[in-house]
Amino acid sequence: MQKKYFILLASLYFLGINSVYAEETKQSENSQKRVEDIIAKIQKAKDEPNEPRDRRISVPTVPTVPEPIQVSKPLVDDEGHILYKALEEIRPPRKKPFFTNRVAPERFKKGNEVKSKEFLPGDIQNARVTAYLHAPMMDVNLVKQKLEEAGFEVISKFKVDKKGKVTSLVFTNDAMKKAAAQNIRGFASSLRVVVDEKNKLVNIPNPIYHMKAFMQEQYNSVLGEETLKQLRTVFPNLKPSVEIVKFQALERFRFMENMPYYQDMKVIKKGKNDDLLAIAKKSKKVVYDYKLANGSILLGVELGRRTSKFVKKIGYENSGLLPYPVLIENGEAKILAPQYYIAVMYPLLKMSKFMTIATVPGAITKDIDKIFR
Repeated sequence: MQKKYFILLASLYFLGINSVYAEETKQSENSQKRVEDIIAKIQKAKDEPNEPRDRRISVPTVPTVPEPIQVSKPLVDDEGHILYKALEEIRPPRKKPFFTNRVAPERFKKGNEVKSKEFLPGDIQNARVTAYLHAPMMDVNLVKQKLEEAGFEVISKFKVDKKGKVTSLVFTNDAMKKAAAQNIRGFASSLRVVVDEKNKLVNIPNPIYHMKAFMQEQYNSVLGEETLKQLRTVFPNLKPSVEIVKFQALERFRFMENMPYYQDMKVIKKGKNDDLLAIAKKSKKVVYDYKLANGSILLGVELGRRTSKFVKKIGYENSGLLPYPVLIENGEAKILAPQYYIAVMYPLLKMSKFMTIATVPGAITKDIDKIFR
C-alpha cells in the first residue's frame, strides 16, 4: 500500500514540473515573438525613406475686390443710359500746391521777453498772503510820525507789558472807517502796529490780510492794496513775516474744528448805543473810542492785569490785539470770540501753545462783562 502511495506522489510531482515548464516555455516563445516583431518594425523604418511631416497651416485666401472699370469716356447701354461716368467726371482735377513766403515768427525776441510779475512785501502771491510785515526797530514816536505822514490817524498808544517795552499803536483813516460802516464790520475800521523792543522789530499789520479777515466777503481789494502802498511808502525795506495763510481761507478762518468763526460773536450787554458807551467809560478801562457813519461805536478796552499776561506766553510780537476791541452796534455791545480773535492775530499758534492759555478766552469775556456792569 505504501509503495502505491509513493508512486502516486512521484507521478503528480513530475506532472506539475512538466506543466510549469510548459507554461514557462510558452511565455518565453511569446516574448521572443514580440521582440522579433519590434526588431522587424525598426528594420522596416530604417529601410523606408524619411518623409518630413507637413507642419504648414493652411490660411484661407482673401477674396479680391474687383478693380473699378477704368474708362476715359462714359459707357452707355443700348438704350442710351449711362453705365459708368468718365474718370475725368468722377475725379475732379487735383489742385496744385500753393506755397507762400510766410515764415513762423520767432517765439522769443531779444528785449521782448515775458517778465514775471514782481511781488512786493504784502502782496498776494500764489494765492497766499502774509499776516504781518516787519520793519527794523525804531522809536515809538518815530513810528507814530511815519503813520501820520502816510495819512493815518493814531488814536491809541498802549503799553502792552508792565515795563513798557512793547507798545501797541492803533491807527485808522477816513477810507477805512467808511468801508467798515456796515453791520458787524466795524472791527475792520482800524489796524495795529506793535513796537517790540524785546524782539527788536516793528510789526506792521498787512491790510490785505486783516481787512479780508474782518470784512469777509465784503472785502474791498482796492482799499486793501492802497492802504498797503501807503504803509510801504513810509516804511521802506519791509520784510514779510512767516505767518502766511491762504487768502480765500480767511473767509472761513477758525482755529480748529468746533471753534468759532468771525461771525460767532459774543454779545456782552444790550441797551442803547450811547448808554452802553457811557457805562463802559465809567469803568475807566476804555483806552479809545470812535464812531462810524452807520452809528456804530468801536472802542478798545484794557483787560485785567492777570488776563493780559497771556501775550507773554504766546509772543509779544503780535500783541497788537490789545487793547481788546468792542463793537457797540444796534443796541448790543459785542466782541469777537476770543478763540477766533487770538487765532487770527496769531495765525501760527499751535495747539500746544493754545493749551497753555486755555482759560484766557473765558477770562477775557469775564473782564469785558465787568466793564459793562
